[in-house]
Amino acid sequence: MFDDRDPSEPKRPPTFAILGAGLSGMCMAIRLRQAGIDTFTIYEKAGDVGGTWRENAYPGVACDVPSHLYSFSFEPNPNWSQRYSPGDEIWEYTKHCARKYDLYRSIQFGKKVVDIAHDGKQWRVDFEDGASIKADYVISGLGGLHVPNMPVIEGSELFNGPVFHTAEWRGDVDLTGKRVAVIGSAASAVQVVPQIVDKVAHLDLYQRTPNWIIARRSYAYPEWLKKTFAKVPLLARAYRGFYFTLAEWRFGAFKKDDSRTKRAVSGMFTRHMEAQVKDPALRARLTPDYPIGCKRILISDDYLPAVQRENVDLVTDPITAITAAGVSTKDGKHRDVDVIIMATGFKPFDILASIDVAGPSGETLRDHWRDGVTAHRSLSIAGFPNFFMLLGPNSGLGHNSVILMIEAQVNYIIKLISEAMAAGETMIAPKPAAAKAYDARIQADLQDRVWAAHCGAWYVDEHGRNYTLYPHDVRTYLKEMAAPDMSEYDLTPKSALEPAPAPAE
Repeated sequence: MFDDRDPSEPKRPPTFAILGAGLSGMCMAIRLRQAGIDTFTIYEKAGDVGGTWRENAYPGVACDVPSHLYSFSFEPNPNWSQRYSPGDEIWEYTKHCARKYDLYRSIQFGKKVVDIAHDGKQWRVDFEDGASIKADYVISGLGGLHVPNMPVIEGSELFNGPVFHTAEWRGDVDLTGKRVAVIGSAASAVQVVPQIVDKVAHLDLYQRTPNWIIARRSYAYPEWLKKTFAKVPLLARAYRGFYFTLAEWRFGAFKKDDSRTKRAVSGMFTRHMEAQVKDPALRARLTPDYPIGCKRILISDDYLPAVQRENVDLVTDPITAITAAGVSTKDGKHRDVDVIIMATGFKPFDILASIDVAGPSGETLRDHWRDGVTAHRSLSIAGFPNFFMLLGPNSGLGHNSVILMIEAQVNYIIKLISEAMAAGETMIAPKPAAAKAYDARIQADLQDRVWAAHCGAWYVDEHGRNYTLYPHDVRTYLKEMAAPDMSEYDLTPKSALEPAPAPAE
């Protein structure tokens, strides 16, 4: 252990502030405890664990990764109800993990972070309720997708009815017999539209660009198979491994050049579309004109049939305004509606929208990211010692389970912390040159991927920089993150850092 006090004083273990009690923050806490470190607290803005799966409660919410793969490797669940389990079941899994690993006693709920600053020795974390804490390490488990993207549309404030985002679902709004506008046609819309189409009187679905959609083919697990998974864990691991391998194979579709994998995945889309949409004109409106994988590939068995229902209109003309009574489009039409639902996704890495982060030099993360969001090995930032981001920049996936990335990142962080503690140092941060070289390599590799096709995906910022996705398969990431190369990092004693000068009054 280490500290910067007088050597004669007893040394204290480092303290950890984990932000967020979703799967990332929980995994970090579990692994710290298993490593013999119990001096951590999880700070969660809401009233329970679960993160994404607590927040998203819209009808039809589910994961598009098979459940046996979308779960911790160290905590398999033999009782998943189906291949792709619904959101509330995943949320229950997160609560099960919190109970089993005794995390609730280490969580403070109702703690929304508003400011994080380093004083040269420790991080200070300020909360919305006015409280503040100090910690040696800050580990953000907030993820890259937690701020709903509410589009700015002229006249939105004039609408007379309810307007809400799928991530902030209004359970108190009864859609029965209502005229409903769903703005957006990607992941959440694909799930929610089939669930509400039978309730509403009419549904206008506003599609900016069509999506690549392949068959979901989910199925319920029989009781005998669940019992077999429980009794034979090796079989459950093999089943998980099968889906991992299948997902890794799909990564080949994301390479820019034509490939057998790309043709195979494109064929899945074509067969699914032709089987479910018989009208050639409608098929054309629902078929993307950009390479497969450039935007997120969606999976659904019931979305395309829902779009063809008699009470559904697919609107592809751009929205020009929202009025008190409905939605106007570029073709001059106005459609009256009672409720507007925004299925418009999230703002990637918009942590700075509500949180200020300042390093010991006084540099803020907002300043550091002025020319682009980046993090060394997706985790840490030069000039911000002992600060880590789980599922940080360029660690997202379009083909496999992010749980695999989370576990790799958590294990890597623990190894970094162990190295720092063994060296008797208190501060660890990537060297600027190492961080710059890593980012240059990632960005260069991304140019050989389909995401460089500039299809307007949320993966890419307004300057064309992809700051969300990892350019390789998961196996490559696991290999790269197996152990840290300490030559990439600076280890600095607390005493060597001075706090940033106070601002002039």
